[in-house]
Amino acid sequence: MKIVILLDSSGTNQSEKIKNKNIEVLPLHFTFPNGTDMLDTPKEVKEKGIIKLISEGVDIKTSQASPGEVENKYDELLKTYDHIFHIPITGNLSSMLQTAMMVSRDDKYIGKVTVYENLNIAAQAIEQTALHISKLLEEGKIKTPEEITQAIKEYEKEMYIAILPGDLKRLTNGGRGKKAVTTVLNILKTKVLIKWEAEPKKEAMGRTINSIMDRITKVYHESYSKGFEMVFVRTPLTSSKIYEAARGALVEAKVNFSEELIPNIYTAHAGVDTIGFIITKKI
Repeated sequence: MKIVILLDSSGTNQSEKIKNKNIEVLPLHFTFPNGTDMLDTPKEVKEKGIIKLISEGVDIKTSQASPGEVENKYDELLKTYDHIFHIPITGNLSSMLQTAMMVSRDDKYIGKVTVYENLNIAAQAIEQTALHISKLLEEGKIKTPEEITQAIKEYEKEMYIAILPGDLKRLTNGGRGKKAVTTVLNILKTKVLIKWEAEPKKEAMGRTINSIMDRITKVYHESYSKGFEMVFVRTPLTSSKIYEAARGALVEAKVNFSEELIPNIYTAHAGVDTIGFIITKKI
């Protein structure tokens, strides 16, 4: 069975790592205050200057791919592959997961499309998961959609995903009380490290990057120093002060890490000064 792994643009910055692999990307959308929208593709993002607009405070939102776009992507891929294994953006960030599940239940996709119920995996952790599964398929260690599902469940058990939002207010999507708390934290310039999972939780708080980095390096050395790899992510416009402080702390603590730009969707969700730390098993 020839299987393709489908991600959406929240799960990768479309780096060289996924090129020439059985991995494809479905773009999500950015929407502007006037109601127009655009695809989250490298070409569109660059031409429209999305990251700069976000840094200037333009109220740019994100939205899922439509059911029709999902269906078109499935039809396109099934011309080349026997089965699509779709890992969408986490259900706590978008309705994309529910939309993909709905489309996959159409009679013409039964036995041809599997949608992973992603509740925990975010940003480059999705890309790392796809690369892990791609390797297992290449090596013949797994062969069926059911085996892929089980392999991902095992792989995600030992992940660590943490994000340090550049703008807490951008993450606010609840009631007034929640907005009031984030406003106060922004005014006090308190930094909050959020551990990403089905129910994201506060991992650490501090006034400085170094105080947050103490937590990151401690977690790494206590649980992930052997057999794991860290991806340190930032946006194209993360301030040099934040970036250099975080990177310097990782180097000083002798953390083994690589660097990538976080998927654009997260910049819209959390601001241009956002950084993140993704730890997964080595591939």
